[in-house]
Amino acid sequence: MSKNLVFTFEDMGVKDKASKALMKYFARAGANVVSQDVSTQVKRTSGISYREMKLTFADSQTLLFRIKQSGDIYQVLLNGKLVPIKHQDDHVAAVSELVLMMDSGRAKFQARLAAALVKIPPTIKTAAPKMLQVLTEKRDGLKAAIADVRAQIAKISGHDATMGA
Repeated sequence: MSKNLVFTFEDMGVKDKASKALMKYFARAGANVVSQDVSTQVKRTSGISYREMKLTFADSQTLLFRIKQSGDIYQVLLNGKLVPIKHQDDHVAAVSELVLMMDSGRAKFQARLAAALVKIPPTIKTAAPKMLQVLTEKRDGLKAAIADVRAQIAKISGHDATMGA
C-alpha cells in the first residue's frame, strides 16, 4: 500500500511547505482556506498520539484534522462533528472527499448558522424596548381617534335619518 502523504507529523506547522501544499489542494478542489492553525502540543487519546490542524474556510465551515505520528489522518471533525473518511493515508484523495462532504452539507450548515441566535452583551443598549412602548402608545391613540370618528359619523348619520323623516 503506497501512501500519498502531503505532510508528516514532525514537520506540521502553519508556515511549512506541506501545510501550504494542503491549502493549495483545497483551493484546487474549490474550497478556499481563510485561516489555518496547527497545534504544537502532542495529544493522546485511546493510546494514539496525534497533533491537530484546524482549517477555516471562506463559507465559515471548519475542518479539524488529527494526524497520527505515522502521518495518517486519525480523525476529521467537520464543523465540530466527527466524519469518517476512506483515504486517511492518501491526503490528496482525502481532500477531495472532504470537499464533497462540505459541498453536500453547505446549505444545511448555512441554515444552522443563520438560525443561531446571537446574544447582545448587556453593555450594548438598543432602542427596541423603548420603540415598543412608543409604537404601542401610537396604536392606542389611533384606535381612540378611529372610535371618535366613528362616533361622529354615527351621530351625523343619526341626525340625517331623523331630519329626512
